[in-house]
Amino acid sequence: MKKWIIIGSVALLLVALAGSGYFLLNRSGGGGDGEFIDEAADLGGVPHTVELGSINSVVVLDATVRAEPGEAVEARKGGEVAHVWIAEGAEVDQGAPIVNVRVPDESAPAPEEGEGSPSAPATTEVTLYAPIGGVVSGLDRVQVGDVLEPGAVVATVAPEKFRAVAQIPANDLYRFYEEPGDIVLEITKGPAAEQCDFLSLGPSESSSVPEGEEAGDAGGGGTVELACRIPSDLQVFDGVQGKLSVSTGKVSNVVVVPATAVRGNSEKGEVLVVSSDGAEEAREVELGITDGSLVEVVSGLSAGEQVVDPIPLDPRFDVPGAHMEEMPEDEFHVESEEG
Repeated sequence: MKKWIIIGSVALLLVALAGSGYFLLNRSGGGGDGEFIDEAADLGGVPHTVELGSINSVVVLDATVRAEPGEAVEARKGGEVAHVWIAEGAEVDQGAPIVNVRVPDESAPAPEEGEGSPSAPATTEVTLYAPIGGVVSGLDRVQVGDVLEPGAVVATVAPEKFRAVAQIPANDLYRFYEEPGDIVLEITKGPAAEQCDFLSLGPSESSSVPEGEEAGDAGGGGTVELACRIPSDLQVFDGVQGKLSVSTGKVSNVVVVPATAVRGNSEKGEVLVVSSDGAEEAREVELGITDGSLVEVVSGLSAGEQVVDPIPLDPRFDVPGAHMEEMPEDEFHVESEEG
């Protein structure tokens, strides 16, 4: 015989009541309903003494290894390929000759009228050089005698270097207080972690808005990309994954409070200061860096003062029931079987 026992809703109610303090019974036992309610309502933050401390803000990001992008060897005026100096895959220094291109000689005098059949226009050879040092690619498609359109790319020179890139959600930029100076790269299933020199911090290519859409249509917002130079002696491959540990700011011997004692995490915030007679006063403070656990208070508080921790939610956002998750009614039923 099967019975449906509706116990899930009861268990959920008990958990909710316990979380809100209604199960903090008087330890001495007994007590009327009035005492029970008063004791439950007395829950909340407790005074926390403000102290001096140190904070090291570290952000860990998912990273991807990318080969350093190359630079194009471009025939700006076009012309005819007259000579190829090197082979595909050759390693060259910056300024090395790549190809010679035959172009019209603009300095040659124009032929005079009435001299009979026109002669071929005068030409001159122009050498195209490597814009940077690195490995040449794309040159296998170029042969002597090929006619190039103006602006045609003859080859690409790319350095044998790699960078690690990580995308930073826009809201996490509040944790970047200065140019990152300490970045450590760890390759998944790869070599031991090593230092990675900061290169850039700017808009990510993947954060551009697709054609036909307006900013905000996708709801995800833009992202910023952090890039660092991977050491040449660290063996990596294009596309491998890893992690970046980025130190975004350090301070020491400063006024710090728990992050839970402040409304706000960046630039400005609010705390509840507890006076010697127990009275509470809301006070605006200027904030510095945070590691997610502690927050630096730049001004507005002094060591030795007391603040309420945790600080109550801002009543303008503390909507009753806003944090209760709705559960399907079916999840409240547990099936048991007898016999």
